[in-house]
Amino acid sequence: MSAISDVVFAVTSKGFSAMRNDEFTLKLDLKTVLTLVDGICPVAQYSPFLRAFAPLEEKFELLERTGHLRRVGAVSDTVVKKFETSVQQGVAVSQLHSIDAEHKESGFAPFIL
Repeated sequence: MSAISDVVFAVTSKGFSAMRNDEFTLKLDLKTVLTLVDGICPVAQYSPFLRAFAPLEEKFELLERTGHLRRVGAVSDTVVKKFETSVQQGVAVSQLHSIDAEHKESGFAPFIL
């Protein structure tokens, strides 16, 4: 995965507006990804659930560039790699470990703005 896989994003006020506004020109796939962002999970945590939206990293980057998302922190690269290995080994999605800002073992570090 890319370097963005350990980043935790939060939805901005512009992003919330885009989700509520049916006339906004945000493409459906981007709007769908946007609605799932919780400000807790890194990009890697979404990947097994959003395979239909691959390449997912590009969508997060685009939503960030357009001001719909902002980075709030990152989880440990080591934890992300272990998670990705589990996914590649075919561990059932329901059995995957959570890697997020609320789990101490995730090594979450907030970004200071």
